[in-house]
Amino acid sequence: MCGACGAPPPDPAGALVAGPRRRAAVARAVGDVCPGLTVRAVPGGWTVATRTGRTTVCRTLDALVAAAAAHVRAVPAPSGDPATAAALDALWHAAAHDLARDGA
Repeated sequence: MCGACGAPPPDPAGALVAGPRRRAAVARAVGDVCPGLTVRAVPGGWTVATRTGRTTVCRTLDALVAAAAAHVRAVPAPSGDPATAAALDALWHAAAHDLARDGA
């Protein structure tokens, strides 16, 4: 998508993470399992900042997972919140995929 219409890219998990409370819950969960990242919920997505100040704007859950996957330390059991559980599950699988690919 070129972005000319101003609409966000399609997000398959959009219904799970719609609304400020759900985005905030996902931001907290990702920040808890990714030391060194500051994850903030913003209207329509998240920002992910590293300790060096590099900031990535993530407009979909997939983009958030991709930005945070390299920083995952430990993923706890998912909570009862479906949005948080989906984010943590996606992070766990992305991190495991990165480790398998890198041979670590």
